[in-house]
Amino acid sequence: MLVAYLDEFGHVGPYIEDGHRKFGQHPVFGYAGFIIPASNARAIGAEFKRVKTSLFKTEIDKSATPAQWERKGSEYFTTGSIEARPEQVRAFTGLVRQLRGLGGQLFYYGDEKQRGTVKETNRTAHDVMHDALRETINRICTHAETAGEDVLILMDSFTDKTRQELAAKMYAHIYSRRRNEMKRIIEAPLHIESKLNSGIQMADWVCGLIGRASHLQLVKDSEFRWAATSFRSSLQGGFTYESKLHLLRGPEIHHSELFNERPVRFVQPRPGTLGARIPNLQEIYDATRRASNGR
Repeated sequence: MLVAYLDEFGHVGPYIEDGHRKFGQHPVFGYAGFIIPASNARAIGAEFKRVKTSLFKTEIDKSATPAQWERKGSEYFTTGSIEARPEQVRAFTGLVRQLRGLGGQLFYYGDEKQRGTVKETNRTAHDVMHDALRETINRICTHAETAGEDVLILMDSFTDKTRQELAAKMYAHIYSRRRNEMKRIIEAPLHIESKLNSGIQMADWVCGLIGRASHLQLVKDSEFRWAATSFRSSLQGGFTYESKLHLLRGPEIHHSELFNERPVRFVQPRPGTLGARIPNLQEIYDATRRASNGR
């Protein structure tokens, strides 16, 4: 049996452009983490706890609840932390080596969001989460079918009503989808408090890095170029075949490709604008750019 540990990456709310005063958080939303044989789940959890304790011993010792102390992936993978503490790069890549040695692989699935407000895109946070989680489950089940194993999905717990409704919809999706791979999932995703589970905390670290790498792929002048330069070689080949970043335009990104250094992609026009109504705007844009460069 396989166990998949997952958490969210990116941002579920509307996105217009980087730096926008209200809607500039992140162009992607999705789920990421890792998948490992159940027999080795405790081993990777113990290794994660050892690494976390070594890195953050001072903070943990000062905590009122040291056994429940956690460092969020969004804090771990900041530009300042990576530049000031290179040992964090070594620690994470070491965890990935341990994971692969135990038969595990990293996983992600994310959707590039349509640019615009909820009114312009007609897509709520619930819609964004529903589509991403449904495809995440499909892909994990496909991975399990290929491996000839059943799979159990564990995710960080939540309290808000929107995510509770989403969990109920996932039950319906799993039991209504009549495909062989869906028979591999033992139960709809189970939810565990991250502060109580090392596997969920490690998935959150994976999400922190995947969020930075996907930002680099889609945002001009992203500050996270270090996601490619510091992690590309060590993560090469470490993702499941089913890992994917779904883009609105252009070639989609699969498995380790997320950590390639790529040219900034053309930004999808906001709905209702002139650009959104011109089907060949990408070609016009490219031709204009080549002309201005004398090519």
